[in-house]
Amino acid sequence: MKLYSKKLLIFIGGRANLPLPLQEPRPHVGRVRHQAGVLRATHQARPHPKPAGPRDGPPATQGDPMRKSRYTVTESTFDVSDGLDIAYTDYRPVEDKGLAPILYLPGFMRTARDFDRVAPLLADERRIVTIDTRGRGKAARARDASAYHFDRLIEDVWALAGHLGIERMVLAGLALGAFMAWRMGAAQPDRVLGIIANDTGTETSSPSGKKMIANADHGSYTLDEAAEKLRNALAPHFPDFGPEDWRVYARQIYADRGQGYVRDFDPLWFDELKRFKADTPTLWPEFVRLTCPVALLRGENSDYLSREQAQKMADALPDCTLVHVQCRGHSNLLDEPASLGTIRAVLARCDQR
Repeated sequence: MKLYSKKLLIFIGGRANLPLPLQEPRPHVGRVRHQAGVLRATHQARPHPKPAGPRDGPPATQGDPMRKSRYTVTESTFDVSDGLDIAYTDYRPVEDKGLAPILYLPGFMRTARDFDRVAPLLADERRIVTIDTRGRGKAARARDASAYHFDRLIEDVWALAGHLGIERMVLAGLALGAFMAWRMGAAQPDRVLGIIANDTGTETSSPSGKKMIANADHGSYTLDEAAEKLRNALAPHFPDFGPEDWRVYARQIYADRGQGYVRDFDPLWFDELKRFKADTPTLWPEFVRLTCPVALLRGENSDYLSREQAQKMADALPDCTLVHVQCRGHSNLLDEPASLGTIRAVLARCDQR
């Protein structure tokens, strides 16, 4: 029997805080032009609006002071087959318009908080489920790296979708999450209506990925120290960031454990990462089998996904929208005008399938 717990918050105008208690691990275990039928877009560099911090509460009136949010938010856990809990946040519009739901899948060293900026901007009209997969965020930690196997993560997502009554979906993901989406879309094309990929290609190894791993220590920092650590590593990726932007970003990537901010993933993941990269150097065969609309959002300053690789990917599919987002690297925040506009356009095509 699948076990789960729930915590419900309702947004009908106004704001609310989404607390982040630590889940203990289970002991047992812009410019637009068309080219070759593919949309290309960037947005002009401009100061980025100060967003609400991750889980500090969705911005109910971003862009329009009269706009009222009308959706519910439920934070839950779901017990997967081998006794580990995964965690998810379920945004549901008060008025069900029958649009395709989005399932968000986080990156190797990231969490569901990466979708916190954009989820409230879409949740009025469609269901959104952001998932902390095994070993990250509020999901439980395993005792053995084999529990983090790539195939098990995918099985968990299918199981959770079944539990939530979601038969057909749009997948959104970063790095590991996008790799999962490529495979899931190729394996079950009738269920995956579209894919939104945040600065991710098809190759599982890259020099910049190794740098990210080297910077992802599990030391404990003050918020300002965590923000400075990110700034030192990523300043060329986010040239428009000011001090407060870096603090907001630090809260997105680090978890507040009371005594300090720490990276929010299990370091045991590195063992599975080595196996995964050795066994699966590329997901190109899965990618070229995709038949659904794809939004490929590349940061203009990215050293994780090259411009050439992104172009190759866009040219390989019948319906792939490639966007180079200015003032961004790895990865995009997803609430940039170019990112959000492209997401909405691709979602509209997904809803027609």
